[in-house]
Amino acid sequence: MVILSLDPAACTGYCLIKIDNNAAEIYEYGFIDVDTNSNFQGDHCIDLMSRVEELIKHHNVQHITVEDYFFSQRFASGSNVNAAYRTAIHILACRLKIPYTILNISAWKTFVAGRSIPTKDQKKKWGATPAKKLFIQQALWERWGFRFPNHSLSSKTNKPVAFKFDIVDVVAQAVYYIGLVLGIRNIHLSVACPPDAVFKKYNKKQFIYP
Repeated sequence: MVILSLDPAACTGYCLIKIDNNAAEIYEYGFIDVDTNSNFQGDHCIDLMSRVEELIKHHNVQHITVEDYFFSQRFASGSNVNAAYRTAIHILACRLKIPYTILNISAWKTFVAGRSIPTKDQKKKWGATPAKKLFIQQALWERWGFRFPNHSLSSKTNKPVAFKFDIVDVVAQAVYYIGLVLGIRNIHLSVACPPDAVFKKYNKKQFIYP
């Protein structure tokens, strides 16, 4: 059985999981940069649906997980877009007759990290906004042994760019679904972690592995 986990946005994080004999292997992860050149939001959703459908057909996906969306008055910018991307995935799954599960945000964070928000020390170390992503990365390393590189590869130039933390979140969501919903605790990340890239400017707002 192959599961596709998605964190929909203009940069959509995804990972693919193979379930076999009560064990789970996260064998691929990445991100989809949605083509937003059009002035119409519908075109953006169509592009996302097309790219996701390619993944589904290529990997013979049998189930999809999608993160739920939380609307906040404090962070309202882009809310309608993110809701549209999620709706597009729901429509695609229904059209292809693939069952899907919507994941509660607080639930997956608490399962993976033991808490849904970063600690005061983590906020002080990385800053309030980066800590929201980095505390999940730290938990995946300390609790699950999952290591990520300090960079991603540009889809246009294939050169190192700043790491897309959407990947960390979607892997964590997959761990939650596999571990809590399916009850499988034997979870392995088989994606090779390349050596860190060297950037001219050192970014202090990142998780440093010991």
